Amino acid sequence: MHQIVPKAPDVAGSAHHSVPATPSAAREVSSALACPHTGAACPALAHLFGSLSPDGEEAQAWIRSLAPCSRCRVASEDGCRKLRHMRLGQRERDILLAASEGGVFAVTEPGMSRSLSAARRRAALSLGKAGLVAPAAMPRSQGGPVGAGPARAAVALTDLGRYVMAAYGRFIREGKPIRWTRPARGVAQPGSDPAELRDETLSRTETALRDTLAELKGVLVAAIARPMKDPERLDTVTRHLEHKATLLKSVLAPARAR
Repeated sequence: MHQIVPKAPDVAGSAHHSVPATPSAAREVSSALACPHTGAACPALAHLFGSLSPDGEEAQAWIRSLAPCSRCRVASEDGCRKLRHMRLGQRERDILLAASEGGVFAVTEPGMSRSLSAARRRAALSLGKAGLVAPAAMPRSQGGPVGAGPARAAVALTDLGRYVMAAYGRFIREGKPIRWTRPARGVAQPGSDPAELRDETLSRTETALRDTLAELKGVLVAAIARPMKDPERLDTVTRHLEHKATLLKSVLAPARAR
């Protein structure tokens, strides 16, 4: 006597209701809260804005502007990863060494030949794109502008640039190929852990709220002193500022309670 064996699809169909449902994928991180380097939620922003769902690109731009990326370690780590395929020529090395020793390096100098000036500018531009140097003002003691003569192009090391000099300076000084995978021991990455930047984000939010309220007050005072010819324009501007202030206040109220 043959035993009737149910087909696999029938078994699966009858058992379907007793099998726990697969957990739904994590809610997609709002672009306003996402770290531009990892794509994950920024701990500093998520701590304050995680419960909100800001509508519109404008509101999301407000939140992104409060991100403390300039002091975040994630940004510096991403910058270091991008350096692994970078080769430094002699001009780039000279600029890094001079900026490391003097603080500010004058890319151009009076009487410099056009070819040398162009070469230095290209090297400084390359270092700037890599995030190692940034434009700087020349101190007066080093021939900075006092009111006469053309301004001289100058650069200074960024936090990432100072880290590179501390971690890889031995390769740069000796003119050897830089082994980006072998930083000097004991040199800490620049920047703070993003979770430690929540207080800074809160402070930025408070400042943004004060500035927004001051701007709203200024618009209203100006409208009282001299009524606008276009009332709809005034309504649009005040609603815009009121919306921003409401969003920021909704964040600060629970944050202060915590």
